[in-house]
Amino acid sequence: MLVVCEGEVTEIEYLTGVRDYFRSLPVDVRSCRLVGLGKDPGSVVDYAIRERDKKAKEARAQKDANVAYDEVWCVVDVDDHKTLEGALSKARQNWINVAVSHPCFELWILYHFAECRAGCDGGALKSKIRKHLPTYDKHLGRDFPFDRYETARDRAQKADPRLTAPNSKGCNPSTNVWLLVDVIRRSGRS
Repeated sequence: MLVVCEGEVTEIEYLTGVRDYFRSLPVDVRSCRLVGLGKDPGSVVDYAIRERDKKAKEARAQKDANVAYDEVWCVVDVDDHKTLEGALSKARQNWINVAVSHPCFELWILYHFAECRAGCDGGALKSKIRKHLPTYDKHLGRDFPFDRYETARDRAQKADPRLTAPNSKGCNPSTNVWLLVDVIRRSGRS
């Protein structure tokens, strides 16, 4: 599985932590910003498509289907991106799954600790997270409670019960990152 993130710290640390927590089969987690691309959703989806197609070509050349990605996900925020709707449409057309957080990924992190049902922005979310992780500065730390993912999923589903599929944008606040976490969990060995 390939997971391409818009962010370069929190998303990467969380998703690699989840992968390790569930002892999942190969999950390649990357940041578009760390490979020199912008952080808008359009760039994230375009990069994911290119990387998927490159692995598929490599698999055909090696005559080994195991080289190709079985599934590709992107993780993006709503923020003020102008390319979000176009990116979601392109993702649907190219069989790419996109997990969208509104307003940002920190909402998913907060759901591990507390409810959040009122509209908010990234600054407010960071302040709320610091009540539970006092040293939070985009880094999650070694003791992040990955075992609370089911609680986080329940909170996300209550906040926007209609957001049950990838490639969709919900209200503020909302996130469907739980869909990706469920896929990673199912590929785990524990």
